Amino acid sequence: MKASYDDIVIAARELLRERGYAGASMHDIAARAGLRKSSIYNRLPNKEFLVTAVLDLTLRELLEGLPDPMLDWRQSYRELIMRIANVLGEHGGSVVFHLALSVPKDAPTAKAAICKFVFRLRARLALILSVGGFADPMAAATDALTRLQGATLWLAALGENQPLQREALGVLAAAGIDVT
Repeated sequence: MKASYDDIVIAARELLRERGYAGASMHDIAARAGLRKSSIYNRLPNKEFLVTAVLDLTLRELLEGLPDPMLDWRQSYRELIMRIANVLGEHGGSVVFHLALSVPKDAPTAKAAICKFVFRLRARLALILSVGGFADPMAAATDALTRLQGATLWLAALGENQPLQREALGVLAAAGIDVT
């Protein structure tokens, strides 16, 4: 069976999360996707391009099918925060965080993809909060992402998911959303 483009991207995401940028070779990614190394280069020119594809897929999964904030900003925000927390909790941390720490300076396309991902996710959170009437929705969105990502330290270091779940509820409470 031939691996689809998404199969390759998902395999790459797993390896990048597990091993970081330097530890995930194109050979290993191809093997994880069930392809030969030469086959992967027919679909993707290099690992930097693959980082962009991984982050695009991850963002699409986070944002796809969210409730319309114009109809119910609280529900839209609640769902996005919980999706982010679940992705972080299921995988022991964000692939973006792992990439931000491991992508070298001589990989500008990958670095730019990381920035683009973070800015787009923050912008979506800020948009939702602006519908809710927040005075500084961008700052609130930045703080929410910082709190969630910071809580993954406990998960990564100690295997404890409870701090992440508490932070998700705290982020919602800080936005005035009932969490009971």
